[in-house]
Amino acid sequence: MEQLNFTTALLVLTGLISWQAFNNRDMYLKLMFVPYEMKRKNDYFRFLTHGMVHADVNHLLFNLITLYSFGIGVEFYFQQYFGQQVGIILYLLFYFSGIILSSLPDYYRHQDNPGYRAVGASGGVAAIVFGYIFMNPWDRVFWVVPAGLYGVLYIIYSAYMDRNSNDNIGHNAHLWGSLYGIVFVYSLLQLMRPEVLSGIFQNYIPF
Repeated sequence: MEQLNFTTALLVLTGLISWQAFNNRDMYLKLMFVPYEMKRKNDYFRFLTHGMVHADVNHLLFNLITLYSFGIGVEFYFQQYFGQQVGIILYLLFYFSGIILSSLPDYYRHQDNPGYRAVGASGGVAAIVFGYIFMNPWDRVFWVVPAGLYGVLYIIYSAYMDRNSNDNIGHNAHLWGSLYGIVFVYSLLQLMRPEVLSGIFQNYIPF
């Protein structure tokens, strides 16, 4: 497979910035998602930069492993469907727009709440995960769980954690990122490769 691998570049970039932020509190606070300050100081860069920092090492590793597990496949399919250069551009647009757009609901929900903070690439990663699931619902995740079932469990866990946790992780972004991932991939294929979309729907019935 000759395709360039930008998923690895995203992993390295996110890992390096997150690790540096672990050791630099000022940097961590500057990059994290704080709707209250964003509204009053116009710090809108935080819509993107909060996806580069994480709550702790476990949070970082979970997102990096998940991004690698699903991102390699999404990047490959995008290059197959849209050509190498266009596929790479669309893949990167997909990931970064997932981070930004999935955080919009929490921005409006918490823009007057000075205590709300969130970090993590959760929205972008969730978009990638569900973009992959949309294209391959019967594929096996970690060789065991069907991708569609994994997606259902992912949604249940995220919804529960959004209501019951206080860990500075944007669990609500998981939910919106998941929805965005499906809508983005569907819309892209409908616009540019409708014949591929038809083939995907035919594979939804596994017999």
